Amino acid sequence: MATESKTKAGLGVRLDDEYKTSMEAEIRLRRISYLPDEAKEAEKETCVICLDEDIGSDVMFAVDKCGHRFCRHYVKQHIEVKLLDGTFPSCLQHRCKSQLTIDRCDKLLTLKLSLMWKQRIREDSTPFTERVYCPQGRLTSRASGVLSTTCFESSGFRTCFKCSGSFCVNCKVPWHYRLSCSDYEKSCTARYADDARLKSLASGYRWRQYGKGQQMIERFVGCGRIKC
Repeated sequence: MATESKTKAGLGVRLDDEYKTSMEAEIRLRRISYLPDEAKEAEKETCVICLDEDIGSDVMFAVDKCGHRFCRHYVKQHIEVKLLDGTFPSCLQHRCKSQLTIDRCDKLLTLKLSLMWKQRIREDSTPFTERVYCPQGRLTSRASGVLSTTCFESSGFRTCFKCSGSFCVNCKVPWHYRLSCSDYEKSCTARYADDARLKSLASGYRWRQYGKGQQMIERFVGCGRIKC
């Protein structure tokens, strides 16, 4: 009887241990299931642009309107290229016409890109009849013709909101200080007449313009080649 009691007691202990072990395992599983999303291992996705198949879903970017997803690195590069080209960035998916929005892409933008995008929005929202292009724009960028949205004044004075340069909206030239538009036009006419006389004189003496500065030179002796 004593042996049988010991056997039953030992069996009870083993059953209790197994029950406790199963309960602890279930509790651990429940704790894991309730962990926050960032604590779980991120799912892996494939970027159709760089073809990387091991990208975490937390570093992928989804386009609002179409739902296409790409890695953030290439989306940022795409935005920069489009803005520098003078256009609005669109979805990277082939033939998809969905447009990216500045609010959705805010976390991907540097300060420079953000200002550039806002500038494009501002330009695009200005009616064609009210657009005035700055004559001092640089030729190295397609966005060099910067729109000035200051109100139209009788004097024609405008300030470019990109380069801060002043120009005359009537004459389409940098601002002519202390000269009215008519006086400036007269001075230009006189200057063009002087230039015409100089060119006529240069032609008679066979002078030539040289270099980027187009300086007028005359050859006395020697060959016709000039080396700086």
